[in-house]
Amino acid sequence: MTARAKRARQIAAALVAMALLLLLVFIWDLRPALPPLPQSFSQPLPGRTISAVLDLAAWIVAVLLNFVVLGKVVQFGLRKTPSRAELRLRRAFARRESPTSARPDWRTHAAPLAPPVFRLPAREESQPEPANSETQQHDRHEPATLSVASSCGRDELPGVLLLGPLQLTGCMKKQPRRQATVELIAYLATHRRPAARDELLEALWPGDDPRRSAARFYQAVSEARKLLGDAFRRDRDTYALEREQLRVDLDELDHLRSNAEATTGDEQLVLLERALALFRGDPLERVDGLWVETEQRQLIGLRAGLLERAGRLRLESGDAAGALEYAEAAAALDTSNERPVQLAMEADAALGRREAIVERYSRLCRELDQHFGLEPGRSTKLLYRRLLGQASADVMPAPATRVSR
Repeated sequence: MTARAKRARQIAAALVAMALLLLLVFIWDLRPALPPLPQSFSQPLPGRTISAVLDLAAWIVAVLLNFVVLGKVVQFGLRKTPSRAELRLRRAFARRESPTSARPDWRTHAAPLAPPVFRLPAREESQPEPANSETQQHDRHEPATLSVASSCGRDELPGVLLLGPLQLTGCMKKQPRRQATVELIAYLATHRRPAARDELLEALWPGDDPRRSAARFYQAVSEARKLLGDAFRRDRDTYALEREQLRVDLDELDHLRSNAEATTGDEQLVLLERALALFRGDPLERVDGLWVETEQRQLIGLRAGLLERAGRLRLESGDAAGALEYAEAAAALDTSNERPVQLAMEADAALGRREAIVERYSRLCRELDQHFGLEPGRSTKLLYRRLLGQASADVMPAPATRVSR
């Protein structure tokens, strides 16, 4: 509907609403008097009282009908007209069969067309074994489905990257077309456990009627199964990802973190830097949903901690410039975190940047005072005075604060 037609509809609705309001005023002027109460209910009511009661009931019904029609007119004027694309989607969903109904697979009826069989020979000189007639007959009636995991090598398993915009890697060449498919895969990969259908419906479309969002959900499930193959598992009304047939960067991140905690020195720094290299941007970027915000905060905090630890190791190894780079990256993720600022001040001191230490400490004071009404912690103050000297710290004024930790 064009803007002119929409405007005309709103004007027509407003005129009809004004007419109904005038009619309501006219009906109010015609309101009947209250019927007289009988002196005794044991005696039959006179005809005048019965007529007065009927007149009052008819007047009340007329008023209620006027209000109902007025509400419908207002709703019609404020209603949002669906676009042509939405109308086509509604008609498509109406023609779609119920997801729970059994639909025969068209591939089971394609007996005259033999599906292609993909085989990866172990060696180039190996020849495929001749198939007998029974095997050929079995292949003719086998549905033409090729497992994604079985068609890929171990190093080419389907992969789900979440530490940035969601991306599917490995032997797959396509990406999800539907936003619901992106959120479904991201939810299952993040939570690392089977999720029930009702849980997924509430996560993907919070507050919507499950009966209305069921069609979109099954479309997302179908697309996820085509992309991930056997790595996408369904068990009745629960859905999960097979981690053994899938490579997820969150799992690799946890593995590198656990190995880094068990080591020290240069080996630990290498593992931490490998973990940081997994981040391709903001985690779960372009993934919508109310549940995403909590996961993003946790992953961003985890990234800031890895940056701070890697920077500390860089500083201990004598690479003050590298430590400063890591510290500034961690401070940019969380401006109110004091640990990256402490690391940055130590790196500035190692580089002989006295003015940078003062500026960095003052910026931290302003940030804490503006957002939380606090001042830097005791450890940060002691580090600041130790780096500049007690006399210099007393001369330089610190911003006023309201609450001390």
